[in-house]
Amino acid sequence: MTLLIFDVRLPAPRIHSLSRDLWFSAWPHYLGYVISFMVIGMIWVSHHTIFRLVQAIDHGVMVVNLALLSLVVFIPFPTQVLALYISQGSSSQKELAVAFYGLSLAAATLMLAVLWHSITRRALIQTWVGDDELKRVTRRYYLTPVLYLVATGLALVDDRVGIALFLIIGSGYLLHTGTRVAPSNPDDLVGTGGALED
Repeated sequence: MTLLIFDVRLPAPRIHSLSRDLWFSAWPHYLGYVISFMVIGMIWVSHHTIFRLVQAIDHGVMVVNLALLSLVVFIPFPTQVLALYISQGSSSQKELAVAFYGLSLAAATLMLAVLWHSITRRALIQTWVGDDELKRVTRRYYLTPVLYLVATGLALVDDRVGIALFLIIGSGYLLHTGTRVAPSNPDDLVGTGGALED
C-alpha cells in the first residue's frame, strides 16, 4: 500500500502554478491512488480473514499466496499508467489504460479466489466453520473478479463508466468483505467462566 504514494506525482515545476498543479493537474494520480488503495485494502482484509479461518497450510497454498502477492505488488504500475493516460491520452488510449488497470485488479482478486479455492479444496479450514458460512464466503470471493471483468469490459466502451465502477466495487467490498461476512470462532465468544458473554 505504501508504494502507491510514489505514483502520486506533479508535472514539471512551472512559475506560479503549484496551487493549480496540486489541486487540478494531479487529480488523476489522486484518483488512481484512492481506487488502488481501496482494492489492496479489500484484498488485505480478505487475506487476513482467509488465514483466520485456516487451521494449516501446505506448500501449494504458499505458492498460490506468493502468486497473489506478486499481483498485488504489480498494482502500482497500472495505477501509474491509468493516471498518465486518463488526463492526457486520446479516447482510445484512455479506454486501453482503464482496461489494463481493470484487468490488473481482476487478476489480483482472481488470485485471491484461487487461494481460497486452494485452501478449501485441501480441507485446511477450521472445523468450526459451517458449510453455509463457507459457501457465503466462497461466493463473495468468486464474485469479485467477475465484477472487475464486467467493469473492464464496460471501460472499453466508456472509460468514465469503468472508473466509476472500480470505485463502487472497491468501496463496497472494502466495507462488506472479509471480517464482516466471515464466520467467527465460537471460542472467541466464550468468557473465562466457560459461558457465553452477554
